[in-house]
Amino acid sequence: MHRWTILAASLVTLAHPAAALAQQPVTLSSNVFVEKVSNDLNGGERRVLAAPGQLGQGDRLVFVLRYRNDGPAPVSRFAVTNPVPQSVRIDTARQDMQVSVDGGRNWGRLDTLQLRTPFGGTRRATADDITHVRWTVNSPVSPGATGQIAYRGVVR
Repeated sequence: MHRWTILAASLVTLAHPAAALAQQPVTLSSNVFVEKVSNDLNGGERRVLAAPGQLGQGDRLVFVLRYRNDGPAPVSRFAVTNPVPQSVRIDTARQDMQVSVDGGRNWGRLDTLQLRTPFGGTRRATADDITHVRWTVNSPVSPGATGQIAYRGVVR
């Protein structure tokens, strides 16, 4: 199977905690773009986002997660969660981002998470270990209103 097909299949599904989904009428969607860099006429760099095509190691990606309140009342305190494909490394863990390094069972800031080593010890988790990312939207989102969260990754 084409590597992009596997990556794309992994990117289009957003996960959402069951409790939040049951209580909140929030619709989630996602897009992924590849960041292209070209030189302009003045010798500077110009960065544009493009639809991904054939991806290769080192390609820089931008993930955009959108949410929309489809209900009749304002909503707040819901989680926007997204799995990270194995072929992608999160570029930087944003301060407002919670991450999981164990498939979404435990969450925290990257600098607070640890993993067990094969020999029974532990080590500090790194960006290479991230399996899921999550944000909590605390501010009220009015009926029909939308918002978005973006983050960056790199193809391994």
